[in-house]
Amino acid sequence: MWQRLLREPLYRGPRLLPGEVQRVQDMSLSLEFSRAELACRACRAPLAPNPRSSGHAPLSCARCGAQHACRRWPSAIPIAGLDLGALLLGEEAEAAAEGAEAAAEGAELGAAPPACAECSAALDESALVAGCERCGAVPHVVKQSSRAARPPAPVTWLVASERLAPISGHAAAVQEGLFDWREAPRVAPLDDGGFVVLALASGELTAARRIVDDVHERVALALEPDLRVRWLRRDRVAGPAGRQALGLSCEGERIVLHAGDGHEVLDAATGASLEKHATSSAMVAALHGREAHALGLHVRIDRGRIAVAQGDSAALPGAVLSRRGVKAVRRLPGGGLGVLSRHRGVRLDVVDPRGALRTFLIDPRDGSLDGLAFSVSARGLVAVLYHRRVWVARPGEEQLHPCLDGSADRVWRDSVLLAADDGVWLFESGSGARRYAPDGALLFDAEIYPRPKRRGPAQLGREPAQKRADRARRHRLARPSKGEHALPEAARGEAARQAKWPLRALAWLLGRTALLALGLG
Repeated sequence: MWQRLLREPLYRGPRLLPGEVQRVQDMSLSLEFSRAELACRACRAPLAPNPRSSGHAPLSCARCGAQHACRRWPSAIPIAGLDLGALLLGEEAEAAAEGAEAAAEGAELGAAPPACAECSAALDESALVAGCERCGAVPHVVKQSSRAARPPAPVTWLVASERLAPISGHAAAVQEGLFDWREAPRVAPLDDGGFVVLALASGELTAARRIVDDVHERVALALEPDLRVRWLRRDRVAGPAGRQALGLSCEGERIVLHAGDGHEVLDAATGASLEKHATSSAMVAALHGREAHALGLHVRIDRGRIAVAQGDSAALPGAVLSRRGVKAVRRLPGGGLGVLSRHRGVRLDVVDPRGALRTFLIDPRDGSLDGLAFSVSARGLVAVLYHRRVWVARPGEEQLHPCLDGSADRVWRDSVLLAADDGVWLFESGSGARRYAPDGALLFDAEIYPRPKRRGPAQLGREPAQKRADRARRHRLARPSKGEHALPEAARGEAARQAKWPLRALAWLLGRTALLALGLG
């Protein structure tokens, strides 16, 4: 639970603007976070924790001498992205303040003892059990005090770490609007650690004669490992969305874009178009993992086994050639080969460019391959997406380890997986692009929403802190959802009307059927 709650604050905290407040929620817990300097709660003087201390001694203010509870982050709760030297400040102070308030209320109750409701005699502690000494009536004691009936006050604490230093500039390391698509894109890794994205950008809808026509921009872009744009191509196309971007594959120095009217070959270094052809059966087989050019060989699936159509079969390990129930073969970055088979469970065989073999057992209890995807980085990091779960194996490891799980970690059915040298990428519909470390820490999140307007130091100095916090909170809560960014207002209304008519027709049919049944009865 803490892993999921603190993933967003640890990533977004250094990127927050002064006075900006954001919120995350998991189950019944709601967490608001902002960036602040360490300061005394009494006099607001800056505090300087000692990084070499044991982490259990209280931190005292040099100006007023106030004590602040301080301890190391508990090692029993390892959080991805948080170093072991992080400090927790102020959590025990809140508990002590609540205890003092409860003691003060108890003292107030003790100063004015309750009276009997029948005879108005003073009651002591023995009267709560035996009854009043004068009339013998047992008083009714309310077990829930007024303090317990009030809503609980939020607990405020600070996490101090060197990794949470402010980051200047925009939150995203790429141009604004670069990660902009309607449906989940197609991705393919490059041999040098980068990757290529093929997507349909947000288009325009025109309601001519009540027929909605889609106009899209087919975008193909190559990114470096540090998210710098290598090249970008945009093509204006019209027609249904499902026929525009069918697939994407990388064959070393060449990139093949598959579309409904054919395929186009691009140069991986410059993005220049080399040739265009009509889509053949061989291209469709390569797109669906039936054929691949890897290890200098042309391999294909023949009756559930791997057959070498061109090249020396000695380049493949014998265990891969003898494997039965082969379902897909993929070329890996650098020229390796990935083989997915279903024989005594679901198995993934990864053959690196030197011929070394690594075998992973994904799920021996379920032989279905629906929704399974795998990806291997240029340095050998293996990632598997199966049943909305992500497993990762670092280079040299022979066993997969869980990384992300279900909707709590934002893994959806349309998520597209890509393995990188430093973690895994997840792409999804609605301009979603995130990168996670192998241990689950969030490394990158595409910021498609506009950031608050920057204000100068003079303007920030004239505004009180509470006003800045309220303004940032209103901006955060007023952000529209992802779906509202996809279409303009008129187009959303037209699309909603077009989507509601089947429901109205169904309701009319059910009503007529019910009336007919009543009439026959």
